[in-house]
Amino acid sequence: MNRLFRLRPSATPQPSLRPLRTGLIVFYCILLLAVAASVTWMTFRDYDETMDNLERQQLSLARSLDEHATRTFISVEQGMQNIVESLQGLGGVDRAEEYRMHILLRDKTQLTPQTRGLITIDDHGYIRAHGLEYPVRRVNLADRDYFVYHRAFDDLRLRMDTPVISRTDNLWLIPVTRRIDRPDGSFGGLVLAGVEPEYFLRFYQSLKLTPSTRIELMRADGMVLLNFPFQPAELGRSLRERAPLEFEARRLRHASAYREPDASGRGERLVVFHTTTSDLPLIVRVSIDLGSALTKFRSDLLTRAIAAVGLILVVTVLLYLLLRQLRHVEEIESRLYLTQFTVDQSPDVVLWADHLSYLRYANHAAERNTGLANDELLASRLTDLFPDMGQSQWEEIWTRLHIDKRMILNTHLRDHGGHLLPVEITFSHIEFNTDAYACCTVRDITEQQNTERELRRHRDHLQDLVLERTAEIRTVLDASPLAIMLSVKNSVRLVNPVFETLFGYEGSEIIGLPTHALFASPTRFEEIMQTVWTRVSAGGVFRGEVELYRRDHSSFWAMVYAKALVPGDVTKGVICVIEDVTSQRIAAQALRQSERLKRTIIDTTADGYILIDDGRHIVDVNQAFCLLLGYRREELIGQQATLLWGEAAEQIFPADLADRDTMRNHIEEVTLRSLDGQPMPFLVNSAAIHDDNRKLEYAFAFLTNISDLKEIEKNLLDAKEAAEAANVAKSAFLANMSHELRTPMHAILSFSEMGLSKSGRTEPTNLARYFERIHSSGNRLLVLLNDLLDMSRLEANRMTYDKTRNHLQQTVLGAAQEIAPLLQTRRLRLEVDETTPALYAVFDRARLTQVVVNLLSNAIKFSPVDGTIEIRYLETATLCDGQPAVGLTVRDRGPGIPAGEEELIFDKFIQSSRMRETGGGTGLGLAISRQIMEDHGGEIFAASHPEGGALFTLLLPTSLR
Repeated sequence: MNRLFRLRPSATPQPSLRPLRTGLIVFYCILLLAVAASVTWMTFRDYDETMDNLERQQLSLARSLDEHATRTFISVEQGMQNIVESLQGLGGVDRAEEYRMHILLRDKTQLTPQTRGLITIDDHGYIRAHGLEYPVRRVNLADRDYFVYHRAFDDLRLRMDTPVISRTDNLWLIPVTRRIDRPDGSFGGLVLAGVEPEYFLRFYQSLKLTPSTRIELMRADGMVLLNFPFQPAELGRSLRERAPLEFEARRLRHASAYREPDASGRGERLVVFHTTTSDLPLIVRVSIDLGSALTKFRSDLLTRAIAAVGLILVVTVLLYLLLRQLRHVEEIESRLYLTQFTVDQSPDVVLWADHLSYLRYANHAAERNTGLANDELLASRLTDLFPDMGQSQWEEIWTRLHIDKRMILNTHLRDHGGHLLPVEITFSHIEFNTDAYACCTVRDITEQQNTERELRRHRDHLQDLVLERTAEIRTVLDASPLAIMLSVKNSVRLVNPVFETLFGYEGSEIIGLPTHALFASPTRFEEIMQTVWTRVSAGGVFRGEVELYRRDHSSFWAMVYAKALVPGDVTKGVICVIEDVTSQRIAAQALRQSERLKRTIIDTTADGYILIDDGRHIVDVNQAFCLLLGYRREELIGQQATLLWGEAAEQIFPADLADRDTMRNHIEEVTLRSLDGQPMPFLVNSAAIHDDNRKLEYAFAFLTNISDLKEIEKNLLDAKEAAEAANVAKSAFLANMSHELRTPMHAILSFSEMGLSKSGRTEPTNLARYFERIHSSGNRLLVLLNDLLDMSRLEANRMTYDKTRNHLQQTVLGAAQEIAPLLQTRRLRLEVDETTPALYAVFDRARLTQVVVNLLSNAIKFSPVDGTIEIRYLETATLCDGQPAVGLTVRDRGPGIPAGEEELIFDKFIQSSRMRETGGGTGLGLAISRQIMEDHGGEIFAASHPEGGALFTLLLPTSLR
């Protein structure tokens, strides 16, 4: 049997398989080199193809963006062309009527979606008309670069200038401007179109570009007009300043692609530089991050590398398994020898026994401990060495080993001197071929038993000490005014009387309960204890407010202090000190709520709020105060109010504010200047805050913006003045009208009485003269009544028109023939332009004749005797809404129209100041004429001619609207 277990000692195996191992390793290295070379060649080939495709794609994108930008700005220029021509014809921006220009600008803005607004700016830099608002705010733009450029240079070309933030709506725009020249060539203002950056951004977003794509739209000088993604800080920056020579070379090449380092310094970007081929000075610069652009290339490279690595790994694993198997064959004999040697030299007794308890193997330790030779041991039974073990017990052990496979037994071993040694036997069931054996490992436990007896003695001593310490701790716990609890492994082990009272438990009831019984639920307990354990496990003390529950399930808030009994080891127990803080928490919560309510009221009020300390330093302001004056809160905190607003600050917080009655606030109107220097009126309500010693601690003020109230007050005053002026005009009209009606009526009555009294007694020639005077006065009275009836019908919108396409010159000649007798009476000449081709327009011939007669009558009134009245025709003209028109002008040689009365004379019952000086007229003729022209969709306006006299212009649409 001994031959079955004794390993054969042998020499170290010879390296007979070494050449095979060497050949396998060489083949493996050659395979590695071949795979690496293939992957490298394919990588460089794919990289070159990817870069070529990327450059072509980016150049195509740049051309598309250039075409879009060019079309956009050309469309803006076309939209501005009519406006520029109209203003050039009028002689400058300041010559255009604001409302008509507003309508024209508004219609052009609606036709160009890329334009946010169109405005006109006069030669002093003030906005005169705006397509988005009427009346327009008089904002001064004289400091803008485009205004400075156009005022200095006689350049009528379209100019795209530095992007700016609009002063009318505080949004970014790209200003596109055209200069307006007066007839003498001087600067007459400019037209500005605010191109909407969002229009470009929406288009760029619709292209679904890669996130790393950057687009920069520049002027030819490198100034950035727009970028995508939108970065306002970069607008207006010149990219030419970085490298002027390189920039100019790329601009002359029109289209080029190159690389440049990324702004972050962590990569490179592929840049496409494209110069537009149109007349506009535009450059498109498109760049893309090479890292993101080469993502697919890297993905393919990674896939290829993974495949190659996978192949190498498979070959490596196979080679490794083969080499390991070869080495295993070589080492198996050495391992068997080492195993045999280890078992033989083990310090513990190792015995093998069969089912009859006969020993089949014994190591050297068995020989030393029993004093028997190996042959004697192999001839003995296991029961012979262990006198406490009989044959029946061995059979029991054997049966259990078949089931449990392993067991431990404490017994005694008889040594070579016949003494019994306490030992521990570990039995293991082993099957070898068809036989079964019990492997017995015997260990001397004499020292172990001695140690256990000593430990029991120490344990009894420690129990006595614990009892003494427990009594001392119990005394301390009972005397504590705070609730104290000892928790071990999430179970309550110890509490004091205060704890029992606080939670409503008896001591015997709470001991042993799980700690989570003091919380709303086990889940809530786990959330809180996670924080506690994190703190106390590090050796610290947990302190925090926790919601706990009493025995009757009523909740309260407690301040809990927790610390591990053994620092860093929570398994030994955690001591908790608990203090009821419900009342303090309620009071603190009420205070916080009150402070939050006050803060919310201050922050949400529309009035400005400012708080200063006793040194007049600003301590706090609300958001409304910052918005009203244009400051940021950080700029105001810590500043002295008097340094910011001077005497106005003294009005807000007067020196005697601290001495005033606390029930009476200081109320006063104050004007403060905003950050941009604009004055703003406020109604101030300020008061002082005193400390316990009645000394000034703080002062606060609420500022109500009364700009609207001031504006309303101004409008009311203007309305009052207008009403008074209208009342005066009405009184003058009634007085004048009564005079105008009474004069012809008096003449009719007088001559009719004379005719009746002298009827049959006077010559027929005298009667004829009386009838002629009566007829003339009646006609005059009829004209006055017709004017009043026409005015009433126009105001009631009951005037009817028969509008057809008529010959303008024929209608004017008919009106001239009608007014001819009056011309002869005043010895005036009427010069009519006969060189103009026939002009046609849509109008009511009778009503237009009435308008022309009114204009000629007005000219006759003011023309000197033997003077000349001129009528000139306008072949091409444009109405305020941009529609084509024809017209005529009527000029007299009279005193002209007083400055400022060009529009006033068209109002009802209003006459020129010069007419009031001479007397006569009702003041309705020009008002009726303007209403008739507006009903026709035309225009009529007046001005003083530079060479003297008044000039009336009449415009009619050429087609029916």
